[in-house]
Amino acid sequence: MTTLVARRRRRTLAMLATTLSVLAAVPVLGYVGVRAVLDSTGGRDAGADNLPVQTFPATPSALYATTDDAGVLSSVTVFVLAPSGVGGSIISVPVNGDVGFANDARESLQATYAAGGAEALSFAIESLLVISVNFTTVNDPAQTATFLTPFEPYQVTLTNDVVTDVDGVSDTLNAGTVVIDAQNGSRVLTSGAGLGQESSRRANLEGFWAGFVTSIGGGRPPEVDPNDGVQPASYDQFITRLLAAPVQSRGLAVRTLEPEKNPTGIDVVEVNRSDAVFVFASIAPGSMGAPALGPSYRLEAPAGYDAQVQYTIRVILFLGGNVVSVDTTSPIRDETIFLVPDEVNRGRVAVTDEIFGDITFVEPIVRIAEVDVTIQLGTDYLESVEL
Repeated sequence: MTTLVARRRRRTLAMLATTLSVLAAVPVLGYVGVRAVLDSTGGRDAGADNLPVQTFPATPSALYATTDDAGVLSSVTVFVLAPSGVGGSIISVPVNGDVGFANDARESLQATYAAGGAEALSFAIESLLVISVNFTTVNDPAQTATFLTPFEPYQVTLTNDVVTDVDGVSDTLNAGTVVIDAQNGSRVLTSGAGLGQESSRRANLEGFWAGFVTSIGGGRPPEVDPNDGVQPASYDQFITRLLAAPVQSRGLAVRTLEPEKNPTGIDVVEVNRSDAVFVFASIAPGSMGAPALGPSYRLEAPAGYDAQVQYTIRVILFLGGNVVSVDTTSPIRDETIFLVPDEVNRGRVAVTDEIFGDITFVEPIVRIAEVDVTIQLGTDYLESVEL
């Protein structure tokens, strides 16, 4: 890389550095890669290159929300089914996540649900996370306890006390590592909503789902044949498949908005977009949207460079591209190469020489549906990223 190119890349990335410090503090799931996510069979491309086409298998998602006794939204969780058809991922989304996306229009998911119910919440989640949602359900405290009962008890680490007040009687679950039943699990998910304490509640919600994952272990009956090829037709069928094999969980990186970006001072946080894209492009690439006008990218990188991949996602989004697929299980390579089936898209990605330096194109042997550009990230680039 020439000195001039390196300088241009540093300037481009420097504009984004202040928003990336949260990434190192967020635990990362063990994500699936292309060998698990891409179908091995496909049709033929209708284009002139006539490359074989590979498609992403179905990875349906479900939105699971809970409310307190007053109907205030208390937790939002996205479940994603694994490519195998059983097991998958549990992603906790902050209920005070901003979906207004403008300084003068800040709005939390709680406010969206209060105004429009489950349908508005589902639409907001799709916009926030750039992912399609197949099923949506909302549980009150009693329904939440019923859902959790088959999998109790739970060993959960609570960062903050959970205080409930029922008919004037106050009760507290103390912070720390506790073993709880379904009723108390419901308290963690539904208590304290709407009191301006969502940032402190968020750690408890993530802690609960981590305990839920441990309780599920290798999966729970009834057993489902992972090779039957049947896609869930309802939320209940989805949950049966999700919990029939191991699941993994994590939250999303967020940041508190500065007063000038949240002039009304409402209780909202900004969900880190690059982190959300990294998560869902890794576990559900077939469900990802591409709202920007630029090309749609797939990123491949070896294990151990998650922070650098997230950094790269941030820059691609900043430059107007879309990232729809991420694989962090690729073989180690020194050089970064671009696989671009179309000559038009080669011209469109030329702007990324601000990031990668001189671009090396390699002729692809397949076309991945919904992907314009595949970048195989080399260690020369990954180890040059200044985090």
